[in-house]
Amino acid sequence: MGMHLKPLSDSFGVEILDFDANNITDETRGAIKLLFDNHQLVLIRNSGVNEEQHLELVKAVGPISTTDEIMKDGRQFTYISNVHSDGRVPNGELFYHSDHMFLDTPLKGISLYSIEAPEHGGETRFLNAARAFRDMPESLKKRIEGLSARHVYDYNANRGDARPDPSKLSDKVDTSVYPVVWVHPESGTPLLYISKLFTTEVIGLSREESDKLLDDLFAYLDSIPDEYAHKWRPGDLIIWDNLHLQHARADFPETERRALRRVPIALKVA
Repeated sequence: MGMHLKPLSDSFGVEILDFDANNITDETRGAIKLLFDNHQLVLIRNSGVNEEQHLELVKAVGPISTTDEIMKDGRQFTYISNVHSDGRVPNGELFYHSDHMFLDTPLKGISLYSIEAPEHGGETRFLNAARAFRDMPESLKKRIEGLSARHVYDYNANRGDARPDPSKLSDKVDTSVYPVVWVHPESGTPLLYISKLFTTEVIGLSREESDKLLDDLFAYLDSIPDEYAHKWRPGDLIIWDNLHLQHARADFPETERRALRRVPIALKVA
């Protein structure tokens, strides 16, 4: 089976142009896995997949993660939605991040399938964390050499459009520490592993030193233009590497409906 493909950016992402939801074979699943490994993001517009087919394609990349509490009851997907009663992060902007940076085992990948899409805004934006480290000025690389950072999610206070305040955290937090330059456990690629959404401090530095370094790192990330921003349409399906790529969400009017089915992919850690 030969797939017709379209590159989405210079460094990652590919769109499958001739996908047939009624003919998902072992060869199809193998191709999806190979494209994910080589391009870190696979897009199928107007895919036409149902829930079972969506899960089948995701499982070609890796097992479904049950790390999140909401997934421990046997669920295989959740909703990012302001339409569903159990929808999560329903509205507003989200800063760049990788999901589950604040847990001991983050996600290998994420898949979203668009059920409803707003007419204005709500794009999912992507940043290549491997390229961000590779292209970082040498002076900044030297400042982060050997350092680790803490990432926190406060279930009572975190906002998608504001950095977390470490002095105002509640007792209901998840937190984990990772190297600022973290090596992908499967690919061995070094990644810049910090996020405005979750990172609160650099370990071993004073608060002033930590804040200054994080400010400089975030300013550097903010200077990098989006390599790909996806404008959702109903039926669109994306599977992406949650570690190689960080993602963000553009704001959109609360009056508009946005609903995506989310399937998390587990990371194999030796």
